[in-house]
Amino acid sequence: MRGPFRRRGDRVEIRLADHEVQLLGQLPRLLETVGLVPDDPAADRLDVPVYLDDPDTDREYRRWIRGELDSARAADRSAFAELVEAARTGTTASTEEAEAFLRVLAEGRLVLAARMGIEVEDDYERVSAPDAAVLDYLGALQALLIRELSA
Repeated sequence: MRGPFRRRGDRVEIRLADHEVQLLGQLPRLLETVGLVPDDPAADRLDVPVYLDDPDTDREYRRWIRGELDSARAADRSAFAELVEAARTGTTASTEEAEAFLRVLAEGRLVLAARMGIEVEDDYERVSAPDAAVLDYLGALQALLIRELSA
């Protein structure tokens, strides 16, 4: 299976079907909702502690890095949204843009899985078939893009 990605020299060609554009186009909006409600499991999934045994140092690290991290995530999501829309008719992405695309796919999967209650592998068995299909699709896209970026 070739998938929607193909390495072309130092760029990655992306072509998506309309239904893929519709689904993937929702990911940046989904990611913008993380942490907007109290006890959002997705917020914890995206912001795992860096200093596991030192909460004070972890808070200080986050205080310093938060702005940079938020800016980087916003840039990734913007690049992703532009690429998804352009991929309807076919487009090419730089390696950096393709890596941003990959990061947004990964964040989307993490957020969805957290909100579906998936904490350990066995939890996946309780997920509805449609939800599992979305997670599987995003995972397949990640694998295909990684393969092309590694070529």
